[in-house]
Amino acid sequence: MEYKHQYRLFGLLLTAIAVLAVLCLLLGLTLGIVKLAYAGRDGTQEKESEHYTDTQTENRPTSTTPRDVMLLPSDDAGMAYIDQMIFFGESTTAHLRSRGVLTGGTETKQVWSDSSGTRMLSAQTVYQVFDYPKTGEKMTIAQACAAEQPAYLVLSFGQNGLVNFASDKSSYVNNYKKLIDAVRAASPQTKIILQTVYPVRAQGNYSVDVPTLNQYINTLNGWLPEIAAAYDNVCVADTASVLIDVDGVLAQSFDQGDGQHLTVAAYQAILDYLRTHAWQTPEL
Repeated sequence: MEYKHQYRLFGLLLTAIAVLAVLCLLLGLTLGIVKLAYAGRDGTQEKESEHYTDTQTENRPTSTTPRDVMLLPSDDAGMAYIDQMIFFGESTTAHLRSRGVLTGGTETKQVWSDSSGTRMLSAQTVYQVFDYPKTGEKMTIAQACAAEQPAYLVLSFGQNGLVNFASDKSSYVNNYKKLIDAVRAASPQTKIILQTVYPVRAQGNYSVDVPTLNQYINTLNGWLPEIAAAYDNVCVADTASVLIDVDGVLAQSFDQGDGQHLTVAAYQAILDYLRTHAWQTPEL
């Protein structure tokens, strides 16, 4: 009986050891699975974190983003500020003289244009001549800038050739840069302001309808900050924004009558915008 009792105890002990071993094995397997699960989840989080960081680095604004080059609201710099500007561009620029809104009225020397009263932005713009107002000499834009050394040069191009430009970004951008390069080489200290292209109200001689024309204008205006951002001392003035009505077209009160050219009130609004969005030496 004593031996049987001992064998029974010995058997129970072996059973207990076996059960304990199985439990340890199961515990080990469970911990391993949990560890692998967490390792996999941590690895995914790490990859996502790395991807997020890379994306943030790629999208981080630099010193040449559109926000840097747009002229922002300022105190009214007054007419003395406008008096430091030279205006060069299409007919909507040339009409600054005929509308008499600048100092000197219709005899102002701040508008550079030839007898046609307009021009189109092209690769040839830098070679075309006009009558330099102070002397009457025929000059290119670079020659006039070299003679004048203007504090500010306000450029406005895009309505002429609009339909072609809208489908050929490189032409618009590269022709504008060629013009800017010529000015900067002749007058390095001149601050250049690119005006947004003005909206239109009528189709006129264009081959597409008014909504499409204004969509094209918006497209060109979206490229201007990119052009300006390639340079120091070049900014964009969103003067077109004060001319648009709720329908996204040139406001009727600013329409001279053909749906494209501007009234005296329109030019006064443009000059007011420039005065209240004065150059403040932004960090470009």
